[in-house]
Parts: sequence; structure tokens; C-alpha cells
Amino acid sequence: MRKTILVVHGMRKGKLNETLLNFVNQTFEGEVTDYEVAFLESEVIQLEEVIQNAIDAGYKRIQLVPLLLFTASHYYEDIEALYDKCQQTYPNVHFILGKPLGTHPKMAEWVASQIATYSNEVNDETGIVVLAHGNARFDEPDVALRKICDKLSTPQMSCYPSMVYGELQFQKTLPPVAEKYNKLLVIPFFFYDGYLVNKTKRQIAALQLPNEIVYTEAINFHPILKEIVQVRIAECEEVPNVSDSIEPRT
Repeated sequence: MRKTILVVHGMRKGKLNETLLNFVNQTFEGEVTDYEVAFLESEVIQLEEVIQNAIDAGYKRIQLVPLLLFTASHYYEDIEALYDKCQQTYPNVHFILGKPLGTHPKMAEWVASQIATYSNEVNDETGIVVLAHGNARFDEPDVALRKICDKLSTPQMSCYPSMVYGELQFQKTLPPVAEKYNKLLVIPFFFYDGYLVNKTKRQIAALQLPNEIVYTEAINFHPILKEIVQVRIAECEEVPNVSDSIEPRT
């Protein structure tokens, strides 16, 4: 028997966890996948508990699919650390660890679709900025976001990566971009337009950049995420016994 555990960040308070559960249930509507949801930030349905329940129920193959955009602290220190621990503790159970969602090529397509949707805001005097969460201790998000921006940049249009945290934090990266353009189109590379996105918008406004700034919508559980989740699960299914699906650190 095999169980797929979808690992989401979640929140200790508020209605986000309910929204996440609805998204997952809609993703698997009509499917026969044997899955459970586990939260990293919640007082209930915690990842270690969900894994233990699956083991106690007799599952011999457990696939962990992180519903995270990039590999960073939650991936390595929460999910991968528990994955390693479980492998050592339960050698007769095959554990498979999947890749995050944001590194899939379809996410670059989502960014491109946002640019197309807001094409009436884009001209030669517009700088395109893709804004993500980032991490002060791991550079994988920076590397991944740079790849997306490099892929979408053309001689006529440049895309610039920017982060809330880490080396590419917007306080350092936005002012030089703002000097080149009259307008900035900022694309929030976040799951949803929530607290952090709104807080970051206020912080960017506090920089008092001399530009008109237009924000697109965040991902907001776009249908493309459902496709990517299915792909990540399929990748796990292809692993025979030992996980080789972990992205190498750079």
C-alpha cells in the first residue's frame, strides 16, 4: 500500500488552512489517489503525526509532496529532516520526497500569462519585477527565481527577480530597477494575496520610489498549480524504491 502526503505550510490561526484543504480536495476531485494533507504550521494534522498514522495503518510506501514554491528552510529543516529521520527509523518503509511546485517550468508560463494579462500596462518604459518570499539562509529560491526571469527576458523586455528576504531583498533590488523605468509591473510569486503580500506592498510604498507601480494578482491557487501537483505526484510514482527526486542544493 502507498500513501501520498501533501505537505502544506498552513497557519496556526485564520481560515487559510480551510482554503488549502479546499484547494487540495478540488485538485483530487474524481481521482483515486490515496492522499492525506499535513500542515507544517498548525496545531492539528501535523506532518509527523500524519506520517506515523500512515505507518501504523500498514503503508509500506509514503510519498511526501511539498506544496511549497521553493526549497528553503521549511523544505530542508522540516520536511527533509523528518524524511531522513523516518528512513532511519522505519527501514522497511519506502519514503519518497518530491520537488516543490515553483521550480516546475509551468510556473514560468504562469508569470508569462500575468505579463500578457497586464499587457496594457507594459511598454518600453515598464520594468517587470517578479517578487517572491526568499530566504536569508538558503539561496535556492534566488537561483530558481533568477532562472524564471532569465527565461522570460527578451531584448525588448527584461524581468527582474526580487525577494522579501535574502540576497535579492526588494529594498536593495528595486531602487536600481526603478531608476531605469517610469513604471514597474510587480508580479507577486506567492500562493495567495494574503498578509505578507499586503505587508510587502506597504513596505515598497514606504521606499517612495518615483515610479508608478502596478501589481498583478498573486497565484491565488491558479488551476496551473493543480497540474503541477499532479506532475509532482507522478514523478514520485516513477521512483521504484529509493527517492532520487530531491533537488540538489546549489
